[in-house]
Amino acid sequence: VIGPDFFDPQILEQASGQPVTQLDLWMAGAEYCRHQFYLAAQQSDLILVEGAMGVFDGEPSSADLAATFNIPIALVIDVKGMAQTAAAVALGLTSFRDDVEFCGLIANNCGTQRHAQLIQDALAGRMPLLANLARDPEVSLPERHLGLVQAHEVREELEHRFNLGKAWLGEQAICALPKPVAFTSQDIAAPQKLLQGTTIGIARDAAFSFIYSANTHLLEAMGAKLSYFSPLNDQHLPDVD
Repeated sequence: VIGPDFFDPQILEQASGQPVTQLDLWMAGAEYCRHQFYLAAQQSDLILVEGAMGVFDGEPSSADLAATFNIPIALVIDVKGMAQTAAAVALGLTSFRDDVEFCGLIANNCGTQRHAQLIQDALAGRMPLLANLARDPEVSLPERHLGLVQAHEVREELEHRFNLGKAWLGEQAICALPKPVAFTSQDIAAPQKLLQGTTIGIARDAAFSFIYSANTHLLEAMGAKLSYFSPLNDQHLPDVD
């Protein structure tokens, strides 16, 4: 996941069954991001990165991360209310910069197979249509004011929607993966053990769940022992420093 996002990693972790790391060239730097990609590549054959906002929005943008690490981009466009225009937008995006590679289009909110066919015909072989996702509220992620509902609140509902989405995708071309990407190692000095012998309490429950795993991993690497507690359920604070 690109950028400081709390909700999406929870949902993506449930969907993939794998840990999710936030990446940001500005907040964490290219060396950190390179190290995370290299570590992930030691364990996984497929690495997915969810972009933030539009592909070219922000400084640095999702496109900047893709360009830095030669990651091909799959465009996801809401095609509701347009057909050939969706192809024009997609092809326009591919020509905006010459340092990023686009591997195809995923047409979201696509009404019918005829709708998808119109988009594919308009692409005219210049970009693959990787998938078309149904305009179906049954597969939409649950939302409320200010964003998505946290995964742990709707775990069973999410699983049901994941399965519906999986069935809809079936054997579409989204499974035709682009060429492999090589991630190089990055030496990052281990932090000093400045917190050795220190116990740090961290609130964690349904109300206190916006926690970056990178922060807790760093505290442990610095020698701290972490003690989690629940403000909702616990009557006393743990014995911490």
